[in-house]
Amino acid sequence: MKIKNYTPTKGFIWILLLIIFIAWLVYKCVPLTDKDQDALIHSNMERERIRLAEEFDSYTQEDFVRLPKFDSRKYFLIKRSGRFWLIPREYYGANGFTIRVIDIDKLIGKKWEGDIVVEGGFRVFMYSPQYYNRKADFLSSDVACKSNTFRKLFTWNGVIINIDANTYPKKITDNQYLDICLTALKILNEEVKEIHFVN
Repeated sequence: MKIKNYTPTKGFIWILLLIIFIAWLVYKCVPLTDKDQDALIHSNMERERIRLAEEFDSYTQEDFVRLPKFDSRKYFLIKRSGRFWLIPREYYGANGFTIRVIDIDKLIGKKWEGDIVVEGGFRVFMYSPQYYNRKADFLSSDVACKSNTFRKLFTWNGVIINIDANTYPKKITDNQYLDICLTALKILNEEVKEIHFVN
């Protein structure tokens, strides 16, 4: 018995194309739910943040060659808002630096009382202003670390500083937050160095 090869008719092909077109039309024309719209907006914002971070925070090998030589065992290099910063390796932390309790004692002379875990650390993130999509005015660093105006988010030399003490295992007081802020400011002002292209 000979088996015939099936060849679809023109009508079948047109109906199939019509069904695909209608499905596409329904997908495009039916409005998104609020949840879907929020997800789409959030996705677009994240994509834009990543693009801005690449534009303002990443450096190329060409950039690296044009910078002055530095001891990479003592410092790590980051770029924020188009500027280059050297941060001491003893405070190393991704996207900024980390403050430990012993740094607070060493830098501002505050000995914390109680059963504070010495090994713990507080993350201090450094962001380009372009990273934030909102148009908020951040406090400047000269008023951010005062007891009546204390903020965990402020600007320093055109860079957004975000102090994250939430990762710490113990609950800390407002005065201890202030100590962390003052320590971060001391590191930023005295130990973080800006470098520029030399050629």
